[in-house]
Amino acid sequence: MRSSLVDSSVIIEALKGNPVAKRLLQSIENDPKFINPIIFSEVPFVFLKLVTGKSYLTLRGNPEAIEKHRDKLEKVYLYLRDNFSELPLTEEIEEKAFEFILNYGLLPNDALILSTAKFYGLALVTPDVDFSFPASSEGIALITGDSFGETERVVQKD
Repeated sequence: MRSSLVDSSVIIEALKGNPVAKRLLQSIENDPKFINPIIFSEVPFVFLKLVTGKSYLTLRGNPEAIEKHRDKLEKVYLYLRDNFSELPLTEEIEEKAFEFILNYGLLPNDALILSTAKFYGLALVTPDVDFSFPASSEGIALITGDSFGETERVVQKD
């Protein structure tokens, strides 16, 4: 059994009904699954953009657009709460994330996700190829769906 940090892209794709993302989550269904505050933020945010068809700039300051999807948003929240444990970010995670930004050219949210996996000793479940080299270099195991192609389990050095 391996504990895993599940990237927001996997969760969003599973919520959209992507069969590969669903199989990827099923492949770890008996393992402890975690998210962090970044993933918790990204999932409802991207979900809102998808269901409203609106951009960040249009959603910002437009509570009516969000309120129209209250029931769906509550289901997303319950899905996250019921299926994942949330791990806190620490100053050490943030410092390591900044190193990942500088050393690997990761975007800040991706750097925080990767540094969370490293700090807690978790595998990272993601189809995002941007994580491949940094994860390998940092000894972080990846569980990937090959960019939502065929599901496979790839374990880098621990």
